Amino acid sequence: MRIALYYPWVYLRSGVERMMLELVSRSRHDWTIFTNHYYPEQTFPEFRQLGIKELSRVPVSRGYKAVGNAALTIMKQKIGLAGFDALVVSSEGIGDFINFRNHDVPVICYCHTPLKVIHDPFVSRRYLDENPRMRLPFRISSQMFKLLDRHAWKHYRYIFCNSREVRRRIIEAGLAPPERIEVLSPGLDTTCVNPTWEYQKYFLSMGRIKWWKNLELAIDAFHEFKRLYPQFDSFQLRVSGLVEAGSEEYFNKLKQMAGSRGDIVFQRDPSQKDLNEAYKACYGMLLPSLNEDWGLTALEAMGFGKPVIAVRQGGPAESVLDGKTGFLVEPEPRAFAEAMARLAGDPELTRRLGEAGSEHVKQYDWKNFVARFDDYLDSLGRQ
Repeated sequence: MRIALYYPWVYLRSGVERMMLELVSRSRHDWTIFTNHYYPEQTFPEFRQLGIKELSRVPVSRGYKAVGNAALTIMKQKIGLAGFDALVVSSEGIGDFINFRNHDVPVICYCHTPLKVIHDPFVSRRYLDENPRMRLPFRISSQMFKLLDRHAWKHYRYIFCNSREVRRRIIEAGLAPPERIEVLSPGLDTTCVNPTWEYQKYFLSMGRIKWWKNLELAIDAFHEFKRLYPQFDSFQLRVSGLVEAGSEEYFNKLKQMAGSRGDIVFQRDPSQKDLNEAYKACYGMLLPSLNEDWGLTALEAMGFGKPVIAVRQGGPAESVLDGKTGFLVEPEPRAFAEAMARLAGDPELTRRLGEAGSEHVKQYDWKNFVARFDDYLDSLGRQ
């Protein structure tokens, strides 16, 4: 079967791009990727081999005017779907608007999250707390967006989503009925993730450096860890991730929080090799997001045999087994600090949690993910 895959922006190395890359490269079907913004220098280099087709250009800026213009462009965009058997939309917001003029073939959604700033209460609350003057524009634009988005979602024949948390958001937003939504969680290539069982004295916080990742919590927790447990003075915190457009100010804020102390180290825009090396040697992983949609970094850390300390909410609450592959805690610096101290003071526990995690993540191998997606696409041909 010939399948079209649409996503507005292919320009980062995030979980969204990773899912698309693994799906297209492993599938038994013939895929073509369509996007409105392709930046090969910043995303996974493997995309260069996949023949991406770029449509009318839209900006990556997230301001009201830029997002409105991008949404209008996407809404009016017509993809040439002649000869294709289905359209798959990689959805996390305004990409759903491609459905208005492109539903001559069956349209399937893979939802990473409905637009996060609207449908994730933790993110919307924080946005409004930090931008109180935007309450009225936010309320008006949110209502307009929700109305259009519900119409766009009517064209989805079936919806896959990455977690039960995202499924809940879809249902609460009235975007689709429960019977048309299936949780299909992304994962990792377990054949390429080999634990070294090396535990150097640093905790790792890995992922995109963006305000809703709540990296302030990791830094505050590390300060608290050092204050409460001076016996672990030799430990470091390493913050590693891509600084995307619009996040420079946030990145500078994090560096100011770290101050001049040398035990908090930032690694900006790391390569895949850098990421793997950081995972292999770290003592454990900190995932401070308040309501992470799914969280591939938690799986990757467990795959490398590292325990994960995460907020007891969202995707990590589904993938991390509390007390077995890591710890799920409240989003408070002290709670994170206490969990870090438990690991730092007990290397045998750290190794035991790491071993359990490396076994646990085998169920999330990409081959299982792609096989289920392919099976559904096959079913379309029998209808």
